[in-house]
Amino acid sequence: MTLDGYKRLLDRIGAVEQAFGIGLILLIVTAITAQVFTRYALGRPIAWVEESATYAFIWMTFVGASLGLKHARHIMIATFGARLPARWGAALRVAVWLLVLAMLAVLMVQGVKVMGVEGRSQTISLPVELPRSLFYSLPLTLSAVSMALTAVYLALKELPILAGRRPARAAPPPCWADQRHARSRRRRGRCWLGSRRSGGSAR
Repeated sequence: MTLDGYKRLLDRIGAVEQAFGIGLILLIVTAITAQVFTRYALGRPIAWVEESATYAFIWMTFVGASLGLKHARHIMIATFGARLPARWGAALRVAVWLLVLAMLAVLMVQGVKVMGVEGRSQTISLPVELPRSLFYSLPLTLSAVSMALTAVYLALKELPILAGRRPARAAPPPCWADQRHARSRRRRGRCWLGSRRSGGSAR
């Protein structure tokens, strides 16, 4: 698979995550609204609504973390790396992504182990009893897998610069850094792991 093909795969995963996250937000809003209405208007709150909203929030947190990495929305301090020569800067970014991958690998391994333990307990108030691992360790593990795939791409994207095969150009600021042009850059897709037109190359 080429780097462009890998990016298209991540695009599809990100689109699924975004749709899933929107659905979770709608579920949370609907559940909380129903809970408020049944509690204060009818005086008979539904027991399982609050628990379902909590589980949806947990899923939304980890899905959002994965999607945020694809959109470069995580906190990043680039003051030192931006002052380095192109190849040294690429080497620093590769090292950072390798450290991120190591951490995500630990989360994946431990998440699988915890799933075996959490699977023995069931949900409390949902209409159907489900393993608690579906709402705790599973979203953590799946999010770690998705973020690891993204981190691999971001590390591979730096290799041509590290090898000196092409010059590095300054990356555009994240979408949130320039409010005047944020909306237009989102429409052109330039906030998604780099420009779609350039296949995610360093800018």
